[in-house]
Amino acid sequence: MNLIIGIQMKNKITIPFIIVLFVMLLQSCKKQEAATTETETIIPVTVTTIDTTGIDDYEEVSGTVSYIVKTPIKSIITGYITAVNAKTNDKVAKGKRLFSIKTKEAIALGNDVNKLDPKLNFGSAVSIPSSSTGFITAVNVENGNYVQEGDVLAIINDSNNYGVVINVPFELKKHIAINQQLSIYLPDGTSISATVKQFIPAVDASSQMQSVFLKMNSNEVLPENLIVSVRIPKSNKSNIITLPKAAILSNEIETNYWVMLLKNDSTAIKVPVQIGIKNQERTEIISPKFKATDKIVTSGNYGVGDTIKVKIIKSAK
Repeated sequence: MNLIIGIQMKNKITIPFIIVLFVMLLQSCKKQEAATTETETIIPVTVTTIDTTGIDDYEEVSGTVSYIVKTPIKSIITGYITAVNAKTNDKVAKGKRLFSIKTKEAIALGNDVNKLDPKLNFGSAVSIPSSSTGFITAVNVENGNYVQEGDVLAIINDSNNYGVVINVPFELKKHIAINQQLSIYLPDGTSISATVKQFIPAVDASSQMQSVFLKMNSNEVLPENLIVSVRIPKSNKSNIITLPKAAILSNEIETNYWVMLLKNDSTAIKVPVQIGIKNQERTEIISPKFKATDKIVTSGNYGVGDTIKVKIIKSAK
């Protein structure tokens, strides 16, 4: 009997202990789960500050690397090609001998006449020089070929007329002037400067675009037909607040704009903004008037709530 009572008493003590232990474990799991959830909501972000140097409003147009003058090298006599000193893609200077030609008469009678009087030098080959500096794009004859006077022996892309041709809407022409300096942006992300040299005096009938020729300021040689982009400045505003394009968020129809502003090092809040002019890189902020020390989120800001927990991983320039 005492044994039974002892077992019952032991059970009465054990069961509450198990219940208490279970409750403690459950609370511990909830705390761990809450801690995990809180950790998952911390968003890594990059931040930037405002810039007040101003902004250029520009139009970006495409262009093509071109040689607008292609020089044909023609035969000046009828006869046979006796020497060819030209190959496709060769760079040649003006005046370099490219071909030699002898007439049929010179070939037939040259030796006999020279035997009678060597001073006559009868039968000498006529040299055909390059009439411009540039790159040979085509060689149409070989040694021994018979050619007529006026036949095109080769074609040279004239380096003095090498640059970029851009096509611009006619209404944009007022923003371009002869000798104006523009930047040409290459597909590899680099850029070179160029000078506006010529307006092609014609407008495409269908697109109403006018071609403008820009000459590169450097000696860098780009491949013909390379597609590049050129920015044409339209206006400039100085002493205004601007932010990188990545910092500006909007609704689908772009009627409301906002940024995520750091309240402290671990919290960012949504701040509505009014924007002004913008280009490919930056946007003017009309209001509110951010301070130079304010930190604005530039990445990690898309699709988030009005208030978020953040961790700064990098400050953008």
